[in-house]
Amino acid sequence: MPSFFNASWAIIRGFRPINLLLLFCLHKISQWPLILKAPGLLQDGAGQLKYAYTLNSLMWASLLLAAGGYLINDYYDQKVDRINKPEKLSNILVNNPVALWSVWVGLNLLAIILGFTIDQRMEHTQYGFVFIAVCAVLWVYNLSPWSKLLLGPLVISGLIALNLLMIQNLSIYLWAKCYNGVYSLETVYELFATKTIWIWRIALLSFLTNFIRELIKDIEDINGDQNGGRRTLPITIGIARTAQVSMVIGLILIVSIGSMVAIALNYSILLSTQLTLALILGIWITYKCHKIEIPSQAKSVSLWLKILLAIGLLSIFWL
Repeated sequence: MPSFFNASWAIIRGFRPINLLLLFCLHKISQWPLILKAPGLLQDGAGQLKYAYTLNSLMWASLLLAAGGYLINDYYDQKVDRINKPEKLSNILVNNPVALWSVWVGLNLLAIILGFTIDQRMEHTQYGFVFIAVCAVLWVYNLSPWSKLLLGPLVISGLIALNLLMIQNLSIYLWAKCYNGVYSLETVYELFATKTIWIWRIALLSFLTNFIRELIKDIEDINGDQNGGRRTLPITIGIARTAQVSMVIGLILIVSIGSMVAIALNYSILLSTQLTLALILGIWITYKCHKIEIPSQAKSVSLWLKILLAIGLLSIFWL
C-alpha cells in the first residue's frame, strides 16, 4: 500500500500542484478588477453565464497547458533531476513514454479545444491558435540543450505575463459581447483604460521577477544541468556573471516598481503602499543577487522572488 501512495504522490508532484494553484489564484485575482468588481455585468443572467463559462475556460486551458509543460519537462530532465533532486520520487508516468505522451497529447488537446470554444463564443478572439503556439513552444523548448540558455527564462517568464494579458483582453471582449448594442468594444477599452494600463505594468513586474527567478534557479541547478548536457547561462558564462546579469535585471525591476509607486500615489494609497513593499523587497533581492557566488546561495533568493511575485500579483486587488 505505501508503494501505491508513493507512486500516486510522485505523479501528482510531477504536475507541480503548488505552481498550478498559484496559476489558478493568478486567474481568479486578475478577474477581480475587470469583472467581479463590476457588479453590473453580473446582474444580467446571460452575462453571468458567459462570464463564468468563458473566463473559467481560459483558466482551465492555461492550467492544462502548464501541466502538460511540466510533464514533458520532467521527461527530458530525468538525467538532470537525478543530480539536482536525488530525493525526488520516481514518476511511473514519466518512465513510461507511451503513457506520458498520451497524457501530454490529451492535456494539450483539451486546452486547444477550450481555446476554440472561447473563440466561437467571442467571435473575434484567436485563443485556439494561441494555445497551439504555446503548446509548440513548450515542446520545442525542451528539445535542444541550448534552449535553456536564455530562451528558457524568456519563455517561462513571458507565459506567466501572457496569462495576465489574456485575462484582461478576454474580459474586455466579454463586456462588449454581453452589452452588445450598449457598449462598443472601443468604448469598453476606454472605460477600462486605467485598469488595463496597470495590468500591463503588473505583467511587466511579473515578467522581470520570473526572469530573475529562472536565472537564479539555473544557478541553483548548475551541477545537474552540466552533467545532463544542458547549456544554461551559468554553465556558459559562469555563476558570477549570471549573478551580475540577474542584478542588472533587478535594477531594471527596481526602477520599474519605483515608477509604479510614484504613479500609484495619485491612484490608490493602498496600491502605492503594497508596491512600496515590493520595491523594498526588490532592492533586497537585487543586493542578494550581487552576493551569489555558489549554487547553495541561490535557493533563498529564489524563495524571496516567489514572495515578490505574490506581492505584485496581489496588488491587482487595489485596481
